[in-house]
Amino acid sequence: MNSTSKERPNPARRRLVGRAAAAGGLALLGLPASVRAQSVTIQALLNSLLMPEALRPMVVQATDTRVELSPYTSVTDVVAKLLAPGGTSRFDLMGTLTNVVRGPGLGERPGDEKMRALNMALIPNAAGILPVFRRDIIMREGRTYGLPMAWGYESVIYNTERVPTGDSLTQSWKLIFDDKYKGRLAWRDDAHGMIMTAALALGHKDPVKLAGNDLREVGKFLIDRKKNIRTMWTKFGEAVGLMASGEVWAMYGWVSMRAALRKQGHKVLNNWPRESLLTWSFCALVPRDAPRAEAAMRVINVMLSSDYGRKLVETTNYPSTSAGAAASFSKEEWAERGLNIGDQGIPLYGFDLPVAMDQWVETWNTVRAA
Repeated sequence: MNSTSKERPNPARRRLVGRAAAAGGLALLGLPASVRAQSVTIQALLNSLLMPEALRPMVVQATDTRVELSPYTSVTDVVAKLLAPGGTSRFDLMGTLTNVVRGPGLGERPGDEKMRALNMALIPNAAGILPVFRRDIIMREGRTYGLPMAWGYESVIYNTERVPTGDSLTQSWKLIFDDKYKGRLAWRDDAHGMIMTAALALGHKDPVKLAGNDLREVGKFLIDRKKNIRTMWTKFGEAVGLMASGEVWAMYGWVSMRAALRKQGHKVLNNWPRESLLTWSFCALVPRDAPRAEAAMRVINVMLSSDYGRKLVETTNYPSTSAGAAASFSKEEWAERGLNIGDQGIPLYGFDLPVAMDQWVETWNTVRAA
């Protein structure tokens, strides 16, 4: 064959092959190959740690859908945006803590839902959600409105070279309030997390119900203990930097922060507070009037796949609710990542939305101003 007869790149053929590969990806991820999505870009309000750059090619390959993430600030901000005027059509995909969005997202009665009922035929991987998290599937009258796709916990991250693992404080939330490590502690600037943990440290068994005088007492405790902290963080990178630099030795933190610091070679662990470990699941939902709802549902299906779930753990240390993903790790690997919470012999407490959240915010604002 001479040079003039060589086959030249054919853009149309390349697109055809690409779509065939995408269809194969759909089959691998549990979606029938007959269900094919047209190339589309969806708008999402989702913590980027649950869809990092490393995982986005999996979504594109399987669904021919690209996800544009809007800036994510907090779980309550997601709910506020969903409930705001026009909020049900602004995004195609949203995600936040399950128990924070369940009530506001469903509304008081059938017909009030701010979330769209999901077409479960497009999300076959939902069948593989771990049994322990099936209670977190948001349903009403036989319809599914939200699916837990990841889980985690809040605890204290501490530097084992500065805070000995044998110190009894490492088994309590009191570690970030005690005088012993004054000036080397960091809190999160967040009413929900800090009041919840302070209440647990003080012995409250059901902090989510705190209001009135009991809540004010927790506020007074936080104001008194504030003298012991070096700073309060607001962003992931800021928190990791505080520990990495040695500026702080213990802080309120996320399981993914432990992983990030250990990848950098820092000797850190998370504690197992005897008062209760704060656990949560992260729910994926489609707003009621989402313009590209079906594409968003296909993306949720990928997020619930075993392959995506394993890669999510490897990349961010946020564990997937996929039973297949969990089964792909050995018991030793699970423990090394600090995900063996069932082996710790401590109570678990849901990181739920407080009954009197407005009072919590008011109390926290007083603490911040003190």
